[in-house]
Amino acid sequence: MAPPVILKVIVTNRAAARAKYGAGGWRQIRAAVTALVKADAARGITTRLIALDSAADARKVGAAQISAVADVAGTKALIDQIFTAWDPAYLMLLGGPELVCLVNLQNPLWTGDPQDDPDQFIPSDLPYACPTPLTFAASAYRGPTRVVSRMPDLTGVHDCGALLTQLDLAATARTMIRLSPEPVFAVSAKVWQVSTRKSIAGLPDVSGVVNTSPAEGPSWTKNQFAPRLHFVNCHGAEFDPDWYGQATPSNWNLPTALAAKNLPGLAGQVVAAECCYGSAHWPPSAAGGQAGLAMTYLINGAAGVFAATTVAYGPASTNNYADVMCRLFGEEVLNGASLGRAVLAARQRYVAGQPFIDPTDVKTLAQFQLLGDPSAVPFQMPDGGSPPAGRRRRSVVDPPKASAATLARRVTLTAVGTALDQTILASTPEALPQAAIDRETLVGLVGRELPSDLAIRSFGTERTERTERAAGGVPAERSPRVHVAFVPAGRQRPPSLVLVREQPGADPEVRVVVRR
Repeated sequence: MAPPVILKVIVTNRAAARAKYGAGGWRQIRAAVTALVKADAARGITTRLIALDSAADARKVGAAQISAVADVAGTKALIDQIFTAWDPAYLMLLGGPELVCLVNLQNPLWTGDPQDDPDQFIPSDLPYACPTPLTFAASAYRGPTRVVSRMPDLTGVHDCGALLTQLDLAATARTMIRLSPEPVFAVSAKVWQVSTRKSIAGLPDVSGVVNTSPAEGPSWTKNQFAPRLHFVNCHGAEFDPDWYGQATPSNWNLPTALAAKNLPGLAGQVVAAECCYGSAHWPPSAAGGQAGLAMTYLINGAAGVFAATTVAYGPASTNNYADVMCRLFGEEVLNGASLGRAVLAARQRYVAGQPFIDPTDVKTLAQFQLLGDPSAVPFQMPDGGSPPAGRRRRSVVDPPKASAATLARRVTLTAVGTALDQTILASTPEALPQAAIDRETLVGLVGRELPSDLAIRSFGTERTERTERAAGGVPAERSPRVHVAFVPAGRQRPPSLVLVREQPGADPEVRVVVRR
């Protein structure tokens, strides 16, 4: 009996790569892809390269080629057709937004005032992970079914070395046998250390302290960087190569916690970062020639980075939004999933873990992306299913071979994503014409005074043919609602986002979160 075909498809834009890197650069990229194809074959994976701008390649899947990188509709349609025709287990976007576009989704938290949420759009790869037809409403993509990642190149740089390095690392990647406990390198802004400790406590069988900034960092030792899983809960900013700590809620003298220029050589580390703009694509020239931390991690030898393209949110002392997304990803990786499957499972578990998703959930789901090879398997359980307690010696092995079990998992994950799309309610893309809660009521729920001129917005939930069943016969006027208000900084409080989630038959749930 012939072995099952486990397919990985790599998509890029040949003309854009040639224009950026020249014919010689494109030949180098093709040679590196060929080496990865050969390495994947030894792992039981059949890998194919599709040039989005090639008519011949597009015909292979019954699609039309695209002529411009910025053609979002054409790119989404071609990728959808790849899944219709071939149903690959993995899809990898090769290159940053100058080679394969991200989809700029509408941010439901955008008010028009950048002091509230500065992101009018959410650059996202999530639409490529969903069979949903193209729309720019982020809430439509709540039922992901596909394993998708991006291996980025350096934006604005005409040397393809960063991309070649990542392709070579993917071709030569090794898997580590899981230890018990597995050490984790965790870094947190001091002001969020309680939240970060809860995230780390939720990871399966791990060890390691939560390092806080201040006073630790940014001069970490190579031994401190050695753990294969890195978990970071710090401040990030656009066009900034560093991530930052914070001492107290009212102290905005932010010390550097991690600096891109200080990263050592790495060996297949995986990074889950809650930081704002942690995976944003911007040119190193915007920061004096220094690439951002996500890109520097990858260039220096990390296997993957899971982070947000825009402002991310989480509470100071509990877990929600970015905390939960990163923890779920870490759980899946530690339990032996490939990086791509870990992201798909984390997204699905995030959506399934609550009765409806509010505007901040919608943004969180859309903004987190995986940078790296989706088929990479950082950890493998030893024979017997679980590592023996106290095992400290590290074994490094060839990645496990893909098998029929890989396809079986994909069938299950597809069914889960389809069910979520049909049953989970999501907040409307836009706020209702009038707030459905007044300031006095909000003050009573939050338990503290709020500004007299506070702007409150209310969101209903979408009722479509797909989700009518999820409403359970509840009239539209009694569907879940969420009320959202951005609260400016106070004497001892940072600026925050307050959400009140209302469900029929349940007490209102109040969430207070801050920018990461």
